[in-house]
Amino acid sequence: MKNSRFYIITAIAIISMLSLSSCLSIDRKIKINADGSGTEVQTFNIDRTFYDLIYSMVKAMDSTRAMSVKDSLYKHDELLIPIRANLSSKEGIELISLTGVTNEDSSATYKFEYKFNEVSKIGYATNISAKDISGEKENKSEIVWNDNGNTINFSLLYKPDPGEDINQEENNKAFSFLFANKNVDFEIEFPYEIESSNAINATGTKGVWSFPVSDLMLDKTKRLYLEAVLRK
Repeated sequence: MKNSRFYIITAIAIISMLSLSSCLSIDRKIKINADGSGTEVQTFNIDRTFYDLIYSMVKAMDSTRAMSVKDSLYKHDELLIPIRANLSSKEGIELISLTGVTNEDSSATYKFEYKFNEVSKIGYATNISAKDISGEKENKSEIVWNDNGNTINFSLLYKPDPGEDINQEENNKAFSFLFANKNVDFEIEFPYEIESSNAINATGTKGVWSFPVSDLMLDKTKRLYLEAVLRK
């Protein structure tokens, strides 16, 4: 009989299938230094809805084990151990902290803080889902940091999976009611003032970007794109 670890792996796979998904909101706070190094605190909030969905799916397959499986999903170390190992071994990234907690409303919050030695390393951590971060998928992001002397051109492009099949697209539409009010938010503090950008708010050296999850899920051609020109 399958044990709880199997269901945890299954849950991670489902998070990956719904990458940038329904039950997930992401907040990223990044600080970039003049030499290209910096820090980031990234927070993933997973709604109780996700855990209830897994519970319902497992209950339909094996009602006698459904509750124990649901409980196992909240054993955060099962998820954090492989992610910690991968991030710790990634060249140019120094992991400061990685935590997972269950909140009072039965949602969960995962947070990790790390240092990077060059701007391009931000792209590695842009791989949104747990499976991506654990190293099972290739980097799907492109980072540009071009120093032109008086200005710097910065951009971050997150590329969706080009091989997304029709079943996943239909799944996204079927669960569209879960997408409401979920965002991928970026706050980036640069070492120089922002001259121009596509941020929703840019003041001094800090820019803020926000992308509705529903747009990213329901339009598979849509890309997550940030850009800014910095005046040195």
